[in-house]
Amino acid sequence: MSYLYSYRHNLTQLLEEINLQKPSIKIPTFVTHDLVDTYQICRLIDDFIFEYFQENRKTDTDIADNRDQKIDDALDEFQSKVVEKILKEKQDFKNISLKKKKGFKNIFEFAQCENLYLSNKYVNLISESLGHTLEEIASISSQVFVPEKILNFKIKGVDLVVFNQGIIKYTQLKTKKDTLTGSQSDRSINELKIHPNSVFAAALDMGNSWTISKTKAKENNIELLAGQAFWSMLDLDYETILNKLKMTVRKIEKELYQV
Repeated sequence: MSYLYSYRHNLTQLLEEINLQKPSIKIPTFVTHDLVDTYQICRLIDDFIFEYFQENRKTDTDIADNRDQKIDDALDEFQSKVVEKILKEKQDFKNISLKKKKGFKNIFEFAQCENLYLSNKYVNLISESLGHTLEEIASISSQVFVPEKILNFKIKGVDLVVFNQGIIKYTQLKTKKDTLTGSQSDRSINELKIHPNSVFAAALDMGNSWTISKTKAKENNIELLAGQAFWSMLDLDYETILNKLKMTVRKIEKELYQV
């Protein structure tokens, strides 16, 4: 058992030990200044995470039996939260419409066209919530380690760590392939290249094409995985998730635009 893993039941002491040991980690020249602390922490917890997977894979025997239910639960919660937020936006619009105004944001607000005025807010709200839900579904897998859940702190640029063929892979998860802007692409490359094995993943195999630089990803040993390629690494079925998500989005639309 690794030195740090012995503190797995005492997260406060674990963090204290990590902070004590950080100065012992040498920093490679390719690590940017803002990622020094992240690099030191990750190299200290590499063995911790490996041992976590060894123990978790031995004890997690029910995952195959209840994964469908857990996916359904995550999507039900997604639907409930989204609808609640949407109804609040609708009510806010109605409250504004009742007040006399001299200035309007656009013709849709002036015409009191609720759905047209709020359409962009709906899409942004649903998309943002969907990203968190896909991370939650990924965490169902016994091959996934979520630092924020298990260690109670975030790792910069890492949403989850995947155990695949005996290797731990630090992973950044986006909803689809064309999520990033140009500047965000460079930031993601810098955040992921500091790890021996890393993945930039799109949960849904959608979008025009990768907006992260495929050339830079290859140069820095960063895997690009989308859809089936990503979920199969987690031993979860992409088509099942996609079809369940489709039905959930349809339910949201029906509730959103019901007369």
